[in-house]
Amino acid sequence: MGVFLLALPSASLAKESPHFPQPEALKPDVNFWLKVYTEVTTSQGFIHDNEHLNIIYERVSFAPGTSYKARQKTIKQKKKYYKNILSYLAKSPSKRLDSARYRHVKALWPKGTKAAEFRKAEKRLRFQLGQANRFKQGIIRSGRWMPFIKKEFRLLGIPEELSSLPHVESSFRSDARSHAGAAGLWQFTRSTGRRFMRIDHVVDERLDPFLATRAAGLLLKDNHEITGTWPLALTAYNHGAAGMRRAVNSVGGTDIAKIVREYKGRTFGFASRNFYNAFVAANDIERKPSAYFGKIQRDSPMVIEEVKLPSYYTAQGLMDAFGVKNNIFKSLNPALQSTVWSNNKYVPKGYRLRLPASLENGQHQTLIASIPRDERAVKQKPDVSYKVKKGDSLSKIARRFKVRTSELVAINGLRSQHKIRIGQTLKLPSSAKKKLKGAHQVAQDAIFYKVSKGDRLSVIAKKADVSEADIMTLNKLRNKNYLYVGQKLRLRADPLVLSIAANEKTLTPKVVSKDEALRADPSNYLVTKAGYIEVQSNETLGHYADWLMVRVSELRRLNNLSSKARLVVGKPLKLNLSNVSTRAFERKRLAYHQKLQGDFFKRFSVSKTKMFIVPKGSSIWLLAQQHNVPIWLLRQYNTDTNFNRISAGSKIRFPVVKRK
Repeated sequence: MGVFLLALPSASLAKESPHFPQPEALKPDVNFWLKVYTEVTTSQGFIHDNEHLNIIYERVSFAPGTSYKARQKTIKQKKKYYKNILSYLAKSPSKRLDSARYRHVKALWPKGTKAAEFRKAEKRLRFQLGQANRFKQGIIRSGRWMPFIKKEFRLLGIPEELSSLPHVESSFRSDARSHAGAAGLWQFTRSTGRRFMRIDHVVDERLDPFLATRAAGLLLKDNHEITGTWPLALTAYNHGAAGMRRAVNSVGGTDIAKIVREYKGRTFGFASRNFYNAFVAANDIERKPSAYFGKIQRDSPMVIEEVKLPSYYTAQGLMDAFGVKNNIFKSLNPALQSTVWSNNKYVPKGYRLRLPASLENGQHQTLIASIPRDERAVKQKPDVSYKVKKGDSLSKIARRFKVRTSELVAINGLRSQHKIRIGQTLKLPSSAKKKLKGAHQVAQDAIFYKVSKGDRLSVIAKKADVSEADIMTLNKLRNKNYLYVGQKLRLRADPLVLSIAANEKTLTPKVVSKDEALRADPSNYLVTKAGYIEVQSNETLGHYADWLMVRVSELRRLNNLSSKARLVVGKPLKLNLSNVSTRAFERKRLAYHQKLQGDFFKRFSVSKTKMFIVPKGSSIWLLAQQHNVPIWLLRQYNTDTNFNRISAGSKIRFPVVKRK
């Protein structure tokens, strides 16, 4: 069935941007999102075809105060109603229709629509909630941040039109959170956000519009470097750079319209397919809001001052010193987490404190110096942790340690207070130290540990919040029970070390939620239909054998590899999937790389990128060490470069990493 190009009469698109074209094939979809954003509120919505968005069967309205359950019941009934009509049309597509309801639905489709298309349409019924009132409020809120966003994007050398993206992501709410764990103005997940920001139970920079804006700009710029076009870079913001590279390979080109219409990727669902269309509509509204909503007065831009803290301070001590009220202080510093406000953690050293722009030059340091000694410290308050036991619930643990359940949820980044598991290690507020039975202090960010008398590997692992397997691998231990006093153990991989030796075997970490997919990682971790994978950095035959539950020798035989042959990154490898499913293998593989990258980005972030010309006599491995960049990260910024054939004069794009 061809694409329908019936323009909706109410839509009026502005002149298109050179960076973000509006292909004729996608204009019906863009018009649909214009209607969603400007004509129907959150008390209304459309029953429509999820593939041909100009096929809108009905506008549904809900009475004020209608519960979510009642709304879902109405939507279900409406879908059933139209499914029956489409089923009837599929049986008799050319029959003369006496009923008005059948004529109404058939008239929405082009003349000559076949029975097969009506049958497919039965399965494509979808409800879209209206957003007009939210979008209007988002335009008002955007005044606080838009000048800064555009300035930041100009400095990064990326199109200013991208400043409209928060309309799609968060309606310009800096405190927005999604069911998938994304947060802030730019809706970063933890795994992607940690590449560019600090995200933990003390500071979550995703909630700081200024810091998150730069991170979003860096991610979009990286996406453009990888995909080559801004429509693909933008779609990669939702679907991931790896996903867009697969899309390009699948359809044989970078045409966004062809990808939206033809690409049938496993995870390229409705949201990903419509992300570009929704953005184009949002950008059109942002450029001329009065044409849709009448006269709108945007909020005034945020005017603030920043003070870099020379030490650790209590939030109350800072508020008292600067004479700022609690609610204002919190609103200006949204990245500070509940652990800071509950006085379980200090505002960290080096944090850029945001204050109202009212103080005279030089006054900041005087006020900071006036903070009493008992309101500041030279180091952060230590964490305390607790290992979940059978019969535990978060509320029971909270009562035991006399803390609030909400604190435990915030400190541990939990999505639900009802989802904890036996053996899980939970961080507790430092106030729980008084009831330390069953808990222990955690040595944060330590890279080495010196063994003392009576130490056991299990205890050391708990204190450092790492697995025994990781410590054994990093230190090449064969027996976990053999330690000696004075022995120096490596707890975490030093970022200066590129990776664990290529022939060493690492145990598979626990599977991480699919919502935390490595969207910013352009590497392909999927298995082809023929059972092949592309070898990635830090992978060994031992890893594959573990994930596949087969012997290493079987993989060598299957791929005609000798016992001395080494894997080549980027080359295909045949798998034996007789013992596990393709999905199970992919989950284990993705979890391994999530942990590898997650551990690195807990301590480091990418601040910018720079081009480097390989000098004579050097190698990519030596350059990576000199620039403190792991090979797997370097490959992500040079997706089309064969690292096995680097020569003098080659240009390499280096991510500049800094310690958090």
